[in-house]
Amino acid sequence: MYSLLGGKFIDFFQEQFQEAFSGGLKHAVDESINPEPINFFGLQVNPALYSAIIISGLIILFAIILRIFVIPKFKKNPKGLQLILESMVSYFDRSAVDTLHKKHGGFVGPYIFTMAMFIALGTLIELVGLRPAFASINTCFASGISAFIVINICGFREKKLRRFKRYVPNILNLMSDIAVPLSLSLRLFGSIMSGFIIMELLYSTIFLSFAIPSAVAIITTFFHAVLQAYLFATLSVIFTQEAVE
Repeated sequence: MYSLLGGKFIDFFQEQFQEAFSGGLKHAVDESINPEPINFFGLQVNPALYSAIIISGLIILFAIILRIFVIPKFKKNPKGLQLILESMVSYFDRSAVDTLHKKHGGFVGPYIFTMAMFIALGTLIELVGLRPAFASINTCFASGISAFIVINICGFREKKLRRFKRYVPNILNLMSDIAVPLSLSLRLFGSIMSGFIIMELLYSTIFLSFAIPSAVAIITTFFHAVLQAYLFATLSVIFTQEAVE
């Protein structure tokens, strides 16, 4: 009886090994890159759209709750949640104001704070089993275009029509400006997508799917989310600084 059970156990692992390292990994990669479309009001869309909508709704809901129930109770000596919120807002405002001065910092600060939160949460949503919002190139392009709009708003506020003069002597300046949203979008998409594929590979391999994903996913995904949010916010401020100088 024991030999029979042992034989079945060995056969089971042999089948799993063959499936994982023959076609299983390839299937996991294909599924990560080209997920099954889902229905969204009659349209077939990437499942990352739902993640983006959920995160946007949570951020808006959280902001409303803070504005109605928390901010009116703020005290002169902050502590607890008030201290955390003020520290976060002050960090992004100070970073923008120190780089762009008050004229543009007050406008760019809230933007980079919101985008940093959206990128971080849009990546961390992977931990609850949903596809990361930025595993779709569309979400990344939308973020890059929004940054491009903010950068040029600050540029035109500072220089008005004189901003067009930089394109007259050297057409390469126009190409470099157009490359900004592409650079931000593709960098974000490549980083988030590569991390997502690696975690899917871990989950798809039975020899690695017992304890490694639960230990690695939390640490790696959290670090990745914070890092990408910080890079996007920092690059947005740097590009905006170049636009206003």
